[in-house]
Amino acid sequence: MFNLSKSRNVLQSLKYAAWPKHASNTSSASASVTDAKEEHEEIVSQASKKLQPRLPLAKNFFVGLVDKELLAYPEVITRDDMAQLQNDLKPLQDYFTVNKFKEDINSIATLAKDLQNLDIYGLNISRDFDGKGWNFSASLMATEPECQGSVDVAFSLLPHRSIVDALQEKGTPEQQQKYLTKLAKGSLVAREAIYELDAPDYSLFHTKAFYDATNQNWCLNGSKTLVVAPPKAAEASQLFLVLAQTSRYSEQVESDQASTTAFLVDSNVPGVRIHERVETFGCRSSTMQTVTFDNVNLKENCILGLPHEGKFVGEFLQQSNRLRNALVALGLSKNILNYLTNFCIETKKMGVTLKDMEFAQTHLAKATLSLYGVESMIYMTAGLLDEFQNPDVILETAITKYFSLKELLNLSISLLDLKGPKALLTGEMTERYLRDAMQLYVYGESITMLNAFIALVGLQHVGSVIGDNIRKQRNPLFYPGHILSKFMERSSIDNPITNMELHENLHPSLQPASMCLEQSVARLQMCCDLLLTRHGTGIVECHNEFCRIADMVSILYCIFSSLARASRSYCIGLYLADHELLTATAICQDGFQKVKTLATEIFNGQYVNNDRNVHRLSQQIIKSKGYFAEHPLKYNF
Repeated sequence: MFNLSKSRNVLQSLKYAAWPKHASNTSSASASVTDAKEEHEEIVSQASKKLQPRLPLAKNFFVGLVDKELLAYPEVITRDDMAQLQNDLKPLQDYFTVNKFKEDINSIATLAKDLQNLDIYGLNISRDFDGKGWNFSASLMATEPECQGSVDVAFSLLPHRSIVDALQEKGTPEQQQKYLTKLAKGSLVAREAIYELDAPDYSLFHTKAFYDATNQNWCLNGSKTLVVAPPKAAEASQLFLVLAQTSRYSEQVESDQASTTAFLVDSNVPGVRIHERVETFGCRSSTMQTVTFDNVNLKENCILGLPHEGKFVGEFLQQSNRLRNALVALGLSKNILNYLTNFCIETKKMGVTLKDMEFAQTHLAKATLSLYGVESMIYMTAGLLDEFQNPDVILETAITKYFSLKELLNLSISLLDLKGPKALLTGEMTERYLRDAMQLYVYGESITMLNAFIALVGLQHVGSVIGDNIRKQRNPLFYPGHILSKFMERSSIDNPITNMELHENLHPSLQPASMCLEQSVARLQMCCDLLLTRHGTGIVECHNEFCRIADMVSILYCIFSSLARASRSYCIGLYLADHELLTATAICQDGFQKVKTLATEIFNGQYVNNDRNVHRLSQQIIKSKGYFAEHPLKYNF
């Protein structure tokens, strides 16, 4: 995870570099980097061909551009392949819904054996290594039964699948040959060893690796905690993916610089010690442990990727992990919504069934909007990964996880609102839902840091596209013509003028909703332009503005994905597609108002939007080391 205090140099070039001018915020980007092939490709197989990459989707929202062609929701699985996939998923759906599964989950060995028989360990592993060969979209569909059947099982298998994705993308042929077949069969399970309880002050990790040139090997020392263990048979081995700090010589500063390296460590290697289980608040049927590495000697072929380039492996690993984490959150959210729906149908208050009360109906409807948006975002992002070569979706995956976990938390609160004190009784299903939701909410990374990451990545992109304009606006005396042209613009935050014509790529009934998207994108672009003009490189310290920007782009990606999905559903005549149009329209109207409110707060500035008062209060709280106000009944004499 990055450190915001060290990120000031990211945007330093805004003052000096002459960046290329950006397109107007009233245009839309419909041209790809290269023209897409017209022939339909088979995408279910890992070996299938992909289209050339397009310009980034979510990043371009920050500069007022929308790729209209992506409003055609990705169809990366052909009709015939989808029919075959649904047949293949039938055993999984049956297993996770029968009572036998509820008994097996208490026996890890029995559960692991059943998962091996169902080939669950190899869903996303190439057929060349005895896996299913399913791409992101198909493997996510195959994960849905376990997500709704048992959050614990899905949560436990999450690191296994993420490491498999990283190994297939970054691993050498020898590493793939050595590990993937075993990982597909479940005789070897993969675990992420990344998180450390106490982050170091001036380095990346406490866990460090040093290269011994004499013996030509690496010596690994350190400890990782909250290492999730997939279900495994007694005879199965474990493969840890460890991110450790390493040092390499830098000619620029003529000294060693800290870097990261990703290591593949077998649990049977001398020096690897797995401790007792760590008790956590939620997902209590899952196993999380602390793992210690004491002078573990590793050969160079144990490095995933290149030495000192672990950040690239980490980025891809997080990309996969965030997307799959969002699907687990979606599965739990569906369970909560189904539970709430049945509760409202069966429960009466003062002689009136809850389902007939407006407040209960509002809770259910808003939960449905959230779930529809999250599901649309997940498979939109997966479609981009499957359809294009090396797509830039680092922002899309981060947004999808961020949005899905925030909505899961809101839905969990609805449990308390509707059920009341009974919701927290020990043994109640609602208690388990709340525990699991809290566990997923904090898994892997802080939501606050993820929020800042989304905003920072977007603003970096803005700097690379409109840096020249920002430089002129921050130096008005040197560029009076540019400043005058800004004053002459008719578009404003209250009335943004656009001509993206997004409705041309959607069903006609979604034209009003498409205008909500157009104006919201224009507002985001205006806010980014204003913030960089107002703060320059100091924007990295404006965390409240980060929060607003991240929320805005998350809402925009939800609107975009929902519109694309609803338009496709209605055009091909899916069951209840008319209600999907209604759902997408409601998402757009709700998001439109939220974006407008956030944009207004940014334009008003800290003295009007209350940020300045909050900052002053925080200083006194820190000075007083807590709550500072005197008791309301106290006398001053």
